[in-house]
Amino acid sequence: MLSDDNVLKLKEKIEKIGKPLKDRDVRIYRGILTGYNEAFIIDTETRNRILNACRSKEERKITEDLIKPVLRGRDIGRYCYKWAGLWIIVIPAGWTNKYKRGQNPEKFFKLTLPALYDYLISFTNNEVRGRRKGLLYRDDQGDYWWELRPCDYYSEFEKEKIVWQRVTQQFSFCFVPGNMYVLDSMAFLIDKNLKYLLGVLNSKLIDRYVKSYVHQYADTGFLLSNQYIEKIIVPKITTLNKPIISQIESLVSQILTLKNQDCSVDTSHLESQIDQLVYELYDLTPEEIAIIEGN
Repeated sequence: MLSDDNVLKLKEKIEKIGKPLKDRDVRIYRGILTGYNEAFIIDTETRNRILNACRSKEERKITEDLIKPVLRGRDIGRYCYKWAGLWIIVIPAGWTNKYKRGQNPEKFFKLTLPALYDYLISFTNNEVRGRRKGLLYRDDQGDYWWELRPCDYYSEFEKEKIVWQRVTQQFSFCFVPGNMYVLDSMAFLIDKNLKYLLGVLNSKLIDRYVKSYVHQYADTGFLLSNQYIEKIIVPKITTLNKPIISQIESLVSQILTLKNQDCSVDTSHLESQIDQLVYELYDLTPEEIAIIEGN
């Protein structure tokens, strides 16, 4: 750990090299929370059944736009993800009031999207109001029971992002394309230099550095909530370090290409090259590198 006395100077050196992510133009968010995954998370067969039950092309198009591919924490790994064919129904808070034009809200929803309404209403049998659970009475909902909770960043899910599990034993940062949603067991960030950040975040140096201050659970691993990720120090891109960063980005592109073909492929030789470039980026000496490597 970098918190040991004999490496305190190394930790201080790292913190002088760049700025924390919170001081850069990096946006960090938590994954989406439904309050009732049993209804809002569906497999491809259920999605197709809902779409095939639509009564018009317009209904089908609206319904299709409201159902997004989604990842769970178990679906992501280091540099890659395996989509399990799951989808999330995303009717955001405010959607009904935006379009209902004075109609009764539930009547509007039922008439506009009957296939989706029929699917969701099937989960409401025998629900008890006082329990504050289930589909109708859950705490996490929008203006109406079929909507998700208010969220200012739904549009950010539509962008390319770096994703990680919020509680994990092994730090694994993953590139995820736009329009892919992630559940609240994960967090994600948006930035204009994703490949550079991805290489740095998955490096040995950052792994050791973050473990020096992140909260650790006894059994389940480390808590990688936003407050810890935003403390990570990343050097600003300059004319001097741009050649190093370009090499990191090139290696990350190679890894992503290989991982997209086969998530289990061994890319350790490329990752080792990134580690060496990150050491150079942070201006580490051979002695300091030995500390990170555990030698």
